[in-house]
Amino acid sequence: MKTIQPNRISVVFFFLFISLLFIQCSEDDYNQTQPEPVPLTWTWNQVGLDGLKVNRLEQVRNQLYAITNDGLYTINVDTENEFSLVGLKGNNLLDIVFFDENHLLASYRNTDYSEIEIYETLDGGLNWTIKEHNFGLPGTTEAVTDFQWDASSNTLYATGYGVLAKSTNKGTTWEPIWGGWDFLGTGMMLEINPQKSNDVWFGGQGGIENGYLVHLQNETVQNEWNDLVPNPTVPKAIVFDNSTPQNIYVGWEGELNKTSDAGNTWETLIDRHEEAHFFFGVGISDSNPDLVFAGKWIKAAEQQPLTLYYSQDGGDTWKEDTYADEDQGGIFDLKVISTESTERIFLALDQGGVYEVIMNTNEPQTIE
Repeated sequence: MKTIQPNRISVVFFFLFISLLFIQCSEDDYNQTQPEPVPLTWTWNQVGLDGLKVNRLEQVRNQLYAITNDGLYTINVDTENEFSLVGLKGNNLLDIVFFDENHLLASYRNTDYSEIEIYETLDGGLNWTIKEHNFGLPGTTEAVTDFQWDASSNTLYATGYGVLAKSTNKGTTWEPIWGGWDFLGTGMMLEINPQKSNDVWFGGQGGIENGYLVHLQNETVQNEWNDLVPNPTVPKAIVFDNSTPQNIYVGWEGELNKTSDAGNTWETLIDRHEEAHFFFGVGISDSNPDLVFAGKWIKAAEQQPLTLYYSQDGGDTWKEDTYADEDQGGIFDLKVISTESTERIFLALDQGGVYEVIMNTNEPQTIE
């Protein structure tokens, strides 16, 4: 008997047809079962200190400290208690530093620059005294504009108007390591890379409104930028991506920029030079480094909207959300506290106290 062999080409086409049909059905099933994207929604809450100028925020475990033009206040972020006064009421504070829960320093300068002090407490704020120190030229005192404490090397760093100095005895004696005392300028700020304690970044503004940024490693200049951002400008925030420490965001007068290679190259993320927006507040989610927040302050504006910028792609694209019920919305600082289900963004406002913005992250989020 003669056996009839099937046509091989027909068999191949048959199996291709069945495979394509299976793939199409699988894609249809997948598309039908995917949930619709959940729009990103915010909850805005004014949590206290309305009417005060909150110059900075600091977080120590579950305590949030508000450094204001009328003293130092704190609130437990895990409870619903109100802010309580830690001390120094009536004083315009520029910054604080914690050596431990009882030992703090606070930098004070009144609004006309005629009074400058460093205050110290050894009992968590119950009692404050004026600290003896030599931060400044002999016979004078220069205002500390920013503190940073490196516990690993027992070194306290601080900036003045045009100086970066260090102290190894918790603020009693100081040694300049960049710049000098009584330089002409409007003040400086600094940050230590949390992943590399020998990595210090700082910047400020010179006498002709020229902004500069400096990177030190082991107290040696690695790089110095004097034309990174169009003048007039000044750096106001330096934030490190904890998951990728070479990713650094810098907020300036006029723009927010970023480096992804520890300063070798830079890109502008937000340009608001024409509107004179200052980016004092920048924060990154601890659970999602692509989720970045930025707050603005409009120069010389008595009243201004409260606007939060946000990016879900590491700063590549940005959108804004404005809270219409607050007209003292200039943002001086920003702190992000990430939990399993929320992002809590605390905002320090110019005369608007402290706001908390809550974002629910339990479900997939998209920005619309």
